[in-house]
Amino acid sequence: MGDFSDDLTARLGYRIAYGEAARLVEISRFDHGWGRDFATRLSNRPDAIAREVRRRVSPSIADELIRLAVEDATSERRPRW
Repeated sequence: MGDFSDDLTARLGYRIAYGEAARLVEISRFDHGWGRDFATRLSNRPDAIAREVRRRVSPSIADELIRLAVEDATSERRPRW
């Protein structure tokens, strides 16, 4: 994995992906709800959340950053940067 700690664009992309992943992880824990997020009926599996985050964020955000953000969000860790 590359070192993204000095790349401002990568750090911003990671934070966007982390925010989406954390929101989707939280929604996946509920058995009732409404809206676009609940309608996706995501499981709490990291691969399903990563696919949905990839679909929702800019294509310029690297897949590696999305995987890292989803891993942190599903492990209930705080963002790295």
